[in-house]
Amino acid sequence: MPRLRLLFPASVAVLGLGLALATPARAHAYLQYADPAKDAVVKEAPAKVTLDFTEEVAPRFTRIEVFDAAGKEVDRGDSHPEGKGGRRMAVSLPPLAPGKYEVRWQAVSADDGHHTSGRFFFTVAP
Repeated sequence: MPRLRLLFPASVAVLGLGLALATPARAHAYLQYADPAKDAVVKEAPAKVTLDFTEEVAPRFTRIEVFDAAGKEVDRGDSHPEGKGGRRMAVSLPPLAPGKYEVRWQAVSADDGHHTSGRFFFTVAP
C-alpha cells in the first residue's frame, strides 16, 4: 500500500507535466490582421487588400472579395498568396472611388481543411 501512495503523486505529476508541455491543436485559420484595417478610413484608395491569418491557409480554397456600397464586386478576382509562410493572402483592386467598401473572406486551413469566413468594412475618404 505505501508504494501506491508514492506512485499516485508521481503519476499525477507526470500527467500534469505532459499536459503543460502539450502543443494546442490548431483548428481554424482566423483573421489576424487586415490592410486596410476593419473600419479604417483611408485617404488614398488601396491598390490591394491584404489579410494575415493565424495559420497557413490553402490558397486554392481561400478567397477575398471586395464590394462597393451598391453590392457590386470591385476587386480584380485574383486572390493570391503573398510572402512566405502561407498565412498571407491578397486581392488586387482597381482605382476606387470615395465610399464605403465591404471585404468578405473565406479561408480554408491548410492544416486540417476547416473553413472560416468573415467580413469587415473600410472607407475611402480623401
